[in-house]
Amino acid sequence: MTETKDNSHLKSNEKNKELDMDLENRHYEIQKTFGFVGNLILAFKTIGVIYGDIGTSPLYVFTSIFPDPPTDPRDVYGTLSLIIWSLAIVPFLKYVFIILRADDNGEGGTFALYSLLSRHSGLPIRGGNNDDLTIANFDSMSIHSSKEKPNFIKRSKLVQRVLLVLVLFGTALVLSDGLLTPAISVLSAVEGITIPAPSLTNATVPISCLIMVCLFLAQRTSRLAILFAPIVGLWFISLASVGIWNISQYPSILKAINPYYSFEYFIRNGSSSFQVLGGVLLAITGVEALFADLGHFNRISIQISFTLFAFPALSLAYLGQGARLVLDPAVSENTFWLTLPATNGPIYWIVFILATLATIIASQAMICATFSLVRQAMQLDCFPLLKIKHISKKIEGAIYIPEINYILLGIILIIVIAFEHSSNLTIAYGVAVASVMLISTMLYAIVICVVFDLPVIVAVVFFLVFGFIDAAFLGSTLLKVKSGGWFTLSISVLLLLIMLIWRWGTTLKLKYELRNKTKLDDIFANNFSEQEAQESNSDDSGQTDEILQTIEGQKSKNIRLRLLGTGFPVNRLPGIGLFYKEAGMGVPLSFCHFIRHFPTVPEILIFITIRPIPVPLVGEEDRLVVKKVGNYEKVYQVTGRYGYTEDISQGEEFIRKVITAICEIDPKAETILENLKNEVVTYVIGHQKLVAHSNSPWWERAFLETYSFLVENSRQIYANWEIPVDNIIEVGMKISI
Repeated sequence: MTETKDNSHLKSNEKNKELDMDLENRHYEIQKTFGFVGNLILAFKTIGVIYGDIGTSPLYVFTSIFPDPPTDPRDVYGTLSLIIWSLAIVPFLKYVFIILRADDNGEGGTFALYSLLSRHSGLPIRGGNNDDLTIANFDSMSIHSSKEKPNFIKRSKLVQRVLLVLVLFGTALVLSDGLLTPAISVLSAVEGITIPAPSLTNATVPISCLIMVCLFLAQRTSRLAILFAPIVGLWFISLASVGIWNISQYPSILKAINPYYSFEYFIRNGSSSFQVLGGVLLAITGVEALFADLGHFNRISIQISFTLFAFPALSLAYLGQGARLVLDPAVSENTFWLTLPATNGPIYWIVFILATLATIIASQAMICATFSLVRQAMQLDCFPLLKIKHISKKIEGAIYIPEINYILLGIILIIVIAFEHSSNLTIAYGVAVASVMLISTMLYAIVICVVFDLPVIVAVVFFLVFGFIDAAFLGSTLLKVKSGGWFTLSISVLLLLIMLIWRWGTTLKLKYELRNKTKLDDIFANNFSEQEAQESNSDDSGQTDEILQTIEGQKSKNIRLRLLGTGFPVNRLPGIGLFYKEAGMGVPLSFCHFIRHFPTVPEILIFITIRPIPVPLVGEEDRLVVKKVGNYEKVYQVTGRYGYTEDISQGEEFIRKVITAICEIDPKAETILENLKNEVVTYVIGHQKLVAHSNSPWWERAFLETYSFLVENSRQIYANWEIPVDNIIEVGMKISI
């Protein structure tokens, strides 16, 4: 359980090698047992989770690009070529075959990239000891030892801050994108009803709102998830089938696969062609899901499903729509629905039902991704604490956050009512997508140098190639800021400010506790036995010297404590007491404050730190670090370590594990384990309130007021810890900043 600081890195490296071999053996056995068929099954499951957003883009892409009928067929060829090659370069090449390699023990997303960079730079996510970076779960990558030369991230505080802001801004952009995805997807599908029934045009908004309300009310259950892959799979088959039928009407459209038409479009139209990239970008929305949802599947399954299923189906769909646009430019009014084989037959209504279900699933996937991102941000002290509910016993990542669910529902309903038509929403859509694509490119370029340890020129080439493409898309979408793109940018900036202020306030409290940490020797005078305590109570003046002389001989007895200075005895009552602290060694501020008012402590006294660390998951062998505090009887220091995708659990099972770990280093505690069910467990948690000095600058006062407001309106830190409320004691303190 415990290791010395000098040899922790050596033992960790040895353990990492053993785990690497074990992982290789397990992967070999899995491949041997299931082989390609097993990966195909997993690839099929990815269809219902990852491709909902990008798979429903054909509903509105061409309508956004051509609000008016195209007058020149070459424009159709040019934009279609841009769409095909954008799909090939960004999702297919950049994400599926390059960025997916930067997984963090199987997890993906911007937080995974941040985790990799933090670990390989020797930086903990929160304050504390860097020996947390040597745990066995870092088996997939090596880490920096304290003796190694620090990299540029480790050396520069400015770089660390910029890196954190980039990651948080990327997260904020994805969250703001989650507001538009359900709205534009469902609206564009419901609008299909207006082609065979024009009289229902005014009903599209109420119907869309009703679907949204039902969707968000159904977030409490995960039972329908099993149908996602078959439904989205049928949707892709319908896209490919309709695309093939449309291509058969005008086979010459296949020439658009030639990238020449992309360059010819830009040369012929000049600067005005730059704006069309905003519409082309809509064809690749959802690419971040390819990376962010990696933890639910694996790299090979995503590569198989996109290469063999999603990419061909999408390409055929866009080629088919392009073919019909050349033959009849008037279909640009509602390209997808007007290019179906019949506008009022059974095929039309089958596709309509599939489109509606697929957009609902796309919205569901975005909502679930929002829940996951918020939970990860909370674990990293970057978001106010909210209540998390688990809605599935089998799926670990199936969570539900009530506050976020209803906030999303309210904002999305406002968006649907305000914009009315999907064509209006496409104006605001895309700014967040292009921004987070560029941020991912920047982070991955740094990963190439820091994590993969490749030459700098490789990172430079990667950034120049894909950064140029991302910047072109972003520049085009920024032209739409005045027309509606301001909405997603405003939401993103607001979320970023909330996360930065929360992180800032939490860090202030953390630093305050680290600066003011103390030891038990600064609180208690010495240990002395229960018998001597009784004697000292009857005759304090005559027994003090004698007690001090016999301390060493009494360490094996039932020990009691007395306060330093006053000599007042501190009673030890039966039970287990957990005093929580923010980080670091030493005594929690809550304990210091508590003991001054109530000189009574439980028999088993545990000072516990909950430490998030930069890995997705922490194995049980690395969960706890337990140490005995000096010569004090039954007083222990415990550190509980959790990955950024894990839920912190401090319930009955956790207490049993803690006591079991204590028994391994202190045999005297074995009797507690035997009678654990009868022990009273008390959780003592500090509640610090930040208060500004009278001479603090105005901006600091404003930040503190905002942080205090967020604290007052968020859940308590223990709300998601599975702790019985009746066993909690809060100790309030004011911290002057």
